[in-house]
Amino acid sequence: MLQIKNLTITHKKDNRVLLDKFNLVLNDGDKCAIIGEEGNGKSTLLRCVNLLETPSGGEILFHGENILDKKYDLSAYRARV
Repeated sequence: MLQIKNLTITHKKDNRVLLDKFNLVLNDGDKCAIIGEEGNGKSTLLRCVNLLETPSGGEILFHGENILDKKYDLSAYRARV
């Protein structure tokens, strides 16, 4: 299960808020499509889910564990997601 709670992403160059308190729950086997206009944060959201970019706020939980915790094993997480 992947759960995103109150994820906030702010554009680094101009401090524009791309996502503000975004929430999503995906259970094992779920499929999801992310659509929207260019520049609205779709790719940035995906980069945050893999921690290729650090969100400004919120939580990303994978099977109940917060992947933003510095002690979390990102290598194992990235291999499964």
